[in-house]
Amino acid sequence: MYRSTAFLFIWAIPYALFCALVRSSRLEPANPFPPPTLHQESPGLNAIFESLEDKFQHAARSESSPWITNITSFSVAVTSTSENLWTTSYTAPILGNYSDGSPTPMSDHSYFRIASISKVFTVLAILLQEKAGNCSLRDPITRHVPELKDRAGAYTDKIEWNSITLETLASQLSGIPREYGQSDLTDPLTDREHHFDDPVNVGLPPLGDGDVPPCGWNRPGSTPCTRKEMIDGLTKRPPSFEPNYKASYSNMAFVLLGFALENMTGLGYADVVRSNIFDPLGMERATLAKPPDTDGVIPSLLNDWNTDEGTYGPTGGIYTTASDLALFARSMLTNKLLDTTTTNAWFHPRSYSSSWSFAYGMPWEIFRTSDMLSDSDRIQTIVTKAGGLRGYTSQLLLIPEYNLGLVVFVAGDGHALSWLREEVLKLLIPAVEKIARDQTASKLSGSYISSDATINSSTTFEVNGSQGLVVTSWISNGTDFLAQFVDMSNPKRKPGNVQLTPSNVSRGNNSEVWRAEYVLNKLPSEGIVNTNLIIDVDNFSYASRSLEEFVFELDKFGRAMKVALPGFRITLDRQAVGKTLDAFDVRLRELMKPLGLMH
Repeated sequence: MYRSTAFLFIWAIPYALFCALVRSSRLEPANPFPPPTLHQESPGLNAIFESLEDKFQHAARSESSPWITNITSFSVAVTSTSENLWTTSYTAPILGNYSDGSPTPMSDHSYFRIASISKVFTVLAILLQEKAGNCSLRDPITRHVPELKDRAGAYTDKIEWNSITLETLASQLSGIPREYGQSDLTDPLTDREHHFDDPVNVGLPPLGDGDVPPCGWNRPGSTPCTRKEMIDGLTKRPPSFEPNYKASYSNMAFVLLGFALENMTGLGYADVVRSNIFDPLGMERATLAKPPDTDGVIPSLLNDWNTDEGTYGPTGGIYTTASDLALFARSMLTNKLLDTTTTNAWFHPRSYSSSWSFAYGMPWEIFRTSDMLSDSDRIQTIVTKAGGLRGYTSQLLLIPEYNLGLVVFVAGDGHALSWLREEVLKLLIPAVEKIARDQTASKLSGSYISSDATINSSTTFEVNGSQGLVVTSWISNGTDFLAQFVDMSNPKRKPGNVQLTPSNVSRGNNSEVWRAEYVLNKLPSEGIVNTNLIIDVDNFSYASRSLEEFVFELDKFGRAMKVALPGFRITLDRQAVGKTLDAFDVRLRELMKPLGLMH
């Protein structure tokens, strides 16, 4: 298996997906809307997918495209939490050698090598073992791979294996070397990738036979490293960094996690992921064994379709299809194998990179951008994992804010991947954002009034563009509590407004809990440490009940009928469209009669 630096371009989503035209004047909380319900007939999506289909098919045949089109096949899938919203595929005119039959036309059921996306399955298998009580992420790797205990390295700065946990390995924080047994410049194929025939000719010293790793893929006659060879070779190398010092990409970390899984379960790695992930999710076309050539896509350029990865399986050995990986994305977004709390934690970063917009997860590559919406600079998070082998590039993207998944597979010239991905995001995200806004407005916006005519309490919400669900009126017992809430939240009188944000918590089967917060307008930075941030909720309580909590009671169609304000000990009824002003007019008349202003 091989991972050239030429594949690094697929990891980096450009910070500017497209130019922002109009920007909000306020700070904007993350996730101001609940994830929308998306299906193939959702408003606007058909037109988006038709446009993408035309663009992709035209680009695949154009000589002006930023990749070599006649040798490049691809498969793309977009999924919601319930179904594939769109799939498309393209078969290159020139393909590679199919030894067991003729190529089958490309579809979302065609096999690709997904390379390092396999790492996601390895981490998920570890999390499932933790759930079963067989390990903890904080366990040192030596507990599950005892061969590493007390191994004497060839260097005085040998790797401190007892300090390296399952979590640090999965988070790319172990500091251990990136490779052993592959991508070594003693391999002729690796040398060819770097455009030379003999490392001695580019200034490297001659080597004796005993200096060359005894196993690997690329040397003629070599075989994949066994478990013993891998551990023997790895423990002779010094660390790249101290554990938890900084993130550094390591394929070896996931080889060791694979060894740990085998010890925990008594099964080989392929059986671990098959029995714990593939079978439970119905991923019938996911495997570590090479599929029949006719079921896959084999590019004409040098490729790893036939490469036996052996012990490298946990770091990059899986074959699967766009359809099956989209199914996997749906399972992650709907917590099919893990509980919600574990999934939420799994999607968070574990360490930072040298880029403002990129962080490492476990093993996710997590991007944050404020450039996906033309009318907003709200920060949005994309949880991704990319992979690259000779001839294959791939990427899985999850956007939990929208319950959306994207799969992009390329066989051939890998430069196609970034173009395909960007075109989908540029067109799809604004459309899905509009759906989220419209669904929230239909579901929750409007006026809510007490059914008790003797109590003058009411509130009104409206969706204000990208800002979310804004509170425009809030009356409690005849008092303008909106003004009071602003005064309590904002003693320095900084301009802003009050809005609700979803808490992702329900209270009963048909309810949603939202939280009020005061959102400042954008202000100049206060200096190096800028405290103009949105971090505080649940600031005010009254007899141990939150004044910021709004509990919407939903009907069977998911529309709000009432809103409870626990801190105020009151429930307000949603007013039907057309009746809201009449209700307010009645209240106004009742209030004005004692003053002699109404007859």
